[in-house]
Amino acid sequence: MNIIILAAGRGTRLGTHNNNKPKCLFNINGLSLIERNLIIFKEVGLKPVLVTGFKKEELNFLNLPMIHNSEFLETNMLWSLYKASDYMNQDFIVCYSDILVNTKLVEKLKVFINGIGLIVDKDWLEYWKMRFDDPLTDAESLKVSKAGNITNIGQKVDRITEIEGQYIGFFKVSREQRLLFKKRLIEYCENKQTKNLARKAYLTDFLQYLINQDIKIKEIPTNGGWIEIDNPSDVNAAKISGRLSIIDKDIQRITNKNG
Repeated sequence: MNIIILAAGRGTRLGTHNNNKPKCLFNINGLSLIERNLIIFKEVGLKPVLVTGFKKEELNFLNLPMIHNSEFLETNMLWSLYKASDYMNQDFIVCYSDILVNTKLVEKLKVFINGIGLIVDKDWLEYWKMRFDDPLTDAESLKVSKAGNITNIGQKVDRITEIEGQYIGFFKVSREQRLLFKKRLIEYCENKQTKNLARKAYLTDFLQYLINQDIKIKEIPTNGGWIEIDNPSDVNAAKISGRLSIIDKDIQRITNKNG
């Protein structure tokens, strides 16, 4: 199963801490974000594919299939995903390159077979309080129906009650819904009426577009099991929360096992 890693970003908010490298090469304790995730992805049997952008040549050492988004300066994450549509001929997973996930979460997503499923952190608020003075400056809306379908995602809100969890940038597209997802993605990015929107769109914009067309998107709930690195201070939050240590234990276990 392919896992498409969206790694076109520069990570300007990391500033000099990332030495002008692709964001996914941000280093924590001697190992980059992308290298950490690859250890777990490969252990679980996934086939990583990178969508590159900023300084793509610096990712060559990973020896992975790569698709280059040459328009990364003028486009956003949805356009990078569109560039990888040739890798959507079987069930696939999508992962942002500025997150780390533990083995349990990867395995949980891998076995999901109920269409389109998004990992949603239900224990997000305490983690966000460690990252931001005001969690609402970064958190986005997420509403879920009683049937477990996401009804609203990715909007700025002014009340915590509008947030029933945080989408973490990690999802799977499976079974019959895969064909529909791929078809709608290509149409959205190539149709004259929506192409300009698509070029600047976040993935959550497209997911909400699908929801508005009555395409079901399932919540896959978790309590932690991941971290996000947007700013240098996020490393401290990852450590204080205990989330990073869990991921590090997974990586150490796999590394020890494989020699």
